[in-house]
Amino acid sequence: MNQPTNPGLAPSDPDTDRDGGKATIGASIKISGDISGKEDLIINGNIEGTIDFRENNVIIGKKGRVSADVIARNISVEGEVKGELRGSEQVTLKPSGHVTGDIRAPRVVLDDGCRFKGSVDMEDKPAVMESRGMAAKLTGTKPFPGRPTPPAGEPPKA
Repeated sequence: MNQPTNPGLAPSDPDTDRDGGKATIGASIKISGDISGKEDLIINGNIEGTIDFRENNVIIGKKGRVSADVIARNISVEGEVKGELRGSEQVTLKPSGHVTGDIRAPRVVLDDGCRFKGSVDMEDKPAVMESRGMAAKLTGTKPFPGRPTPPAGEPPKA
């Protein structure tokens, strides 16, 4: 069976394309403000503001320049983004992609050659903190990341 290909995104299905199509913002278009919608979005222009397509996919094309927080099911970056990327399923940075900002998604793909400056959050913070606390109780140490535990018999350094 032939399925349409969406680079960096899951195959199209009725739940993904709510209105059955894709919207494209062309290279000559500049938008300042908030954008939201119920279909997939391809960005090749310039956007400043907020992009909220949380039930659908967003592709920032090679000519796309975004200064905005992006919220979507899947996000694929081939162009440039300055802002937070929040994907409910996945965020992918392609080789030509450049992101300055934090990424929050259960799955993150950083292709060889992409540029990224920020932090990546792929886990639930309370679960991470709980597991560190439990490990500290089991080993008898304090859960303080970054400070080595002194060897047995040595007093801790101040």
